Amino acid sequence: MNLETDKRVNETSTKFSAISRDRFNAYFYGRTPYVRLFSTELEWFVFECGNVTLLATMLRCEIDKDFNAVVLGRDLNRKFRAIDIIVSKASRDELIAELDSHIKKLISSHVDGLFPQGDDGDGPFSLFSHQLPAEKRNYYLRLLTDDPDYFPAQVIMEELALWFKDPDGTFIRAMQGNEFNSRLFELYLHAMFYELGFELERTHAQPDYLLKKLGKTIAVEAVTVAEMQGANGRNVTMNEEELTNIFRHVDQEMPFKFSRVLRKKVGHRPEPTKLPYWELPHTKGHPFVIAVHDYSRTMSMSFSEPAMRSLLYGVVTHENHISRIENHKNEGKIISSNFFGHEDNKYVSAVLLATQATLPKFNRMGRVAGLRSPTTIACVSGVRTNAEGEPKPFKAVVEDPRYRELWSEGVFLYHNPNAVIPLDPELFSNVVNVSIDADGMNEFMPSNYTVSSTTQMLRMDSDQLEKFMQMMNKKLKEDEGN
Repeated sequence: MNLETDKRVNETSTKFSAISRDRFNAYFYGRTPYVRLFSTELEWFVFECGNVTLLATMLRCEIDKDFNAVVLGRDLNRKFRAIDIIVSKASRDELIAELDSHIKKLISSHVDGLFPQGDDGDGPFSLFSHQLPAEKRNYYLRLLTDDPDYFPAQVIMEELALWFKDPDGTFIRAMQGNEFNSRLFELYLHAMFYELGFELERTHAQPDYLLKKLGKTIAVEAVTVAEMQGANGRNVTMNEEELTNIFRHVDQEMPFKFSRVLRKKVGHRPEPTKLPYWELPHTKGHPFVIAVHDYSRTMSMSFSEPAMRSLLYGVVTHENHISRIENHKNEGKIISSNFFGHEDNKYVSAVLLATQATLPKFNRMGRVAGLRSPTTIACVSGVRTNAEGEPKPFKAVVEDPRYRELWSEGVFLYHNPNAVIPLDPELFSNVVNVSIDADGMNEFMPSNYTVSSTTQMLRMDSDQLEKFMQMMNKKLKEDEGN
């Protein structure tokens, strides 16, 4: 045990402090989905002293209605894992008293702040450990490590990566080099699928994910539309001219770009079997989904959803009227529309389009968890559904304690009407599910769900930031008192 930590424990209050669920979730990605079937998490706690951090969650058993707690400490891979369990307490107060009484004993077993568990592996998956010389590290990596505005995103990515499995061993080097966006998308998908209650399996090199829920398995392969050459790190002013250029790009070019990456995945025959994704031994008989993200240019992902929809179903919408189209044309080029209507694509059960797997998203999620930049606040605006699922414009300050955001927001799942193995939409109930039938397009939007958004960073000095946060907390207390 660290003697300095031992001294601090003896000199300070040995009590857990309450934290938000968002903060707890930012550090722990190890829940077993089935636990949610018979227990409910009620409260979340942290104890910090020296180099030791303990997390805890209080649960109510929905069978016996008693109170239980799980205490977590970092293992040798720096993942938070269970190191103590308290069960069968009759009341909340009894459980908390028992929880606090365990702190000194738990602290006595740490080794340099860690709690070895015997199966820890080879050490942490250190996303920002330098594997490339400084001159070869990409712009985004330098932004994360050098710009305090992106400190929340860096922490969120570091913690998430600890739970991430890299079957081919190239992830960190690729992310630090020329594949930042595609690797960021994989990290995002991991967080999003976990949040949706899936068990994730990444023991196979192909496809990227096997998802399991309620006895069902889904194979998912991820692909990105690459960034335009020369766009890396480019600062863009969102004036009327630039927005016009983005809309033109989305309308005219994105169907071609989406078509190219989808056809490439359908036609790919991975080594060593040289079988299509849906014929591999571990995927055969299960739905196959292609997950896509557009990184082609700044902000295009915020507007490219209609382009994907028109390509997949061969339809366009104008003033709420849907028209059928047979192809897309641009500068003398032509491609067929209605991707799902082609015989070759019947093995694709659905296409998932994510629109927010970006650094601003990770930055917002860090701020929601209570991580703070010393010089900026984040303002978000866009379209969000109300309690009835109706989309409405919205604006919010991410640092507002009342603000909430999920990884699964801004995700569209397009179901193939001709799929050999259809995908059950109930498995993805908290995304926008889109389908088509003889009566037209069907779209299910969850309630209180951000459909699309953009983020603006407001810079201020530390005194201004402190006053702003005090004002936000005062307003929260006033609202709670009314």
